[in-house]
Amino acid sequence: MRRPPYSIHHVAILMLVLLISSAMVTVARAQSQEPKPVLPATPVGESDSAATGVSGSSWHGPTWGVSVSWDPALWTVEGEFIDVGYEGVQIGTPISTVYLETYNRFDGDAGACFADAERELGEREGISEVVPLTGRSMPVPEDVRGVAEIFGITATLPDGTVYRGVEYVECRTVVPGEAALEITWQTVTGGFDEDLPLVEALLATVSIPDPSAAAPTAPVATPIA
Repeated sequence: MRRPPYSIHHVAILMLVLLISSAMVTVARAQSQEPKPVLPATPVGESDSAATGVSGSSWHGPTWGVSVSWDPALWTVEGEFIDVGYEGVQIGTPISTVYLETYNRFDGDAGACFADAERELGEREGISEVVPLTGRSMPVPEDVRGVAEIFGITATLPDGTVYRGVEYVECRTVVPGEAALEITWQTVTGGFDEDLPLVEALLATVSIPDPSAAAPTAPVATPIA
């Protein structure tokens, strides 16, 4: 949830990709060779653990079991962050970045998680405007998603360049009274409609284990009187 400030390099590459994509409409998305920089997401704390939840084209959180899978022809793993009380994965396309982060915070309350994410969004370095956007399609169906909103972002970069982007933020309860999941999708404004179908397909694979579905206990033998 501690999104980094937008970097000049990041914005420049995203805008370049959009221009190339618009000019070459006959070229398939999978053929794009434009690189996308890894965003330095900041977890709750750095960990020396070698544990990983990535296996092939899927990720399974080792503590709370939140999972997601993706098409490796479209998505690339950009980072994984695991520590006590926190675990998350960062994956991206050439013009989008998606974070899935599970926290042992907020007592598992999705509303509290979302309120904190919205507050943090407005406090990022360089941000001058955060506006809820209406009329845009949510990437997660209403009967599935938690507390969610789409925001329009305006930021001024250190060189004076103005960045405009779109950010989808959603929080779900993972374990009541314990953990919450925050989902974030970041893209430049012109990339929203282009990557929306990809993000819809990606987030449709997100799975949260049912905490009430505990393993059945073995029957206790009754001693013979």
